[in-house]
Amino acid sequence: MKNLTGVLVFSAVLLLAPGCTRKTGEAPGPSDASAATDEAARTGASKGALGAEDAGTGGTARAAREACVDAWLQKQGLDAYGNPQGTMYAGGTPLFDERTGERTDRLEFIFKSKPEARQACAGDASAE
Repeated sequence: MKNLTGVLVFSAVLLLAPGCTRKTGEAPGPSDASAATDEAARTGASKGALGAEDAGTGGTARAAREACVDAWLQKQGLDAYGNPQGTMYAGGTPLFDERTGERTDRLEFIFKSKPEARQACAGDASAE
């Protein structure tokens, strides 16, 4: 009887041990994906679609415009991309097109869907 108990315990350990280290193939969740992205990728700053108006100021005009747009979005109750709060995005951001591999500038993305944000923050870029 002692041998039978020992065999059962040993068999259970052998069956369960590989299950602990096996990869399940799950994709990282939204919190994992968002933690891996850096600020430039999130905001689309690396693409530089608004570069013509910021070229002489070293990005300070862009920073001021981003701050204005962020304040406007918060006042409107929208997320960082101009959509309702709580909107979920495949890949963690709507700025990356997985089909083409292209990134979209965050401000251009917002201005495309919310032209009133561009109008509300138009004075900030020309102020400097």
